Amino acid sequence: MATTASDIAPQRYTRVAIWLHWLIATAVVTNIALAMLTEGLPRATRTAAMNIHKPLGIAVLALTVLLILWRIAHRAPPPPAGTPAWQRPVSRIVHFLFYALLILLPLSGWIWFSAADRPIDFFGLFTVPALAGADEALADAMHDRHEALGLTMLALVLLHVAAVLKHQFVDRTGLIGRMNPF
Repeated sequence: MATTASDIAPQRYTRVAIWLHWLIATAVVTNIALAMLTEGLPRATRTAAMNIHKPLGIAVLALTVLLILWRIAHRAPPPPAGTPAWQRPVSRIVHFLFYALLILLPLSGWIWFSAADRPIDFFGLFTVPALAGADEALADAMHDRHEALGLTMLALVLLHVAAVLKHQFVDRTGLIGRMNPF
């Protein structure tokens, strides 16, 4: 059987999927940094960071919905040739977890701030409508869930980056080229 170019070089994602991936990834990493690095800083600094964190979370939610709709209409390229069989279901599970977190994490923050009766200003353009009425117990519960989901996202991002680097530099599959926007 002849080897084709597609057997050697992994197929790329669509340009739209690539740009949505990087926009979402940048926003998620920024939000994790804003939340973790401003912990314990003066109130004014933390408030300024949260005034970016909250609308950026809403943007992540909106971009994720767009990405999911795009992925429904446009299939992902197949795994690179030679990918071990056990890695295929693991990859699907990790991607499912990413999509679940990309929905649940911003939603939990949105519900938290709604229940805390603290509106979310979307970068001065509009106020995001509340998802819940003022409810201190709900706000406390959603705060705890939001933090747990955020730590889970951090762990998943680190796992994802480690896997990409392993595939690229140890396995030499050219995997990074599938998501390279340039």
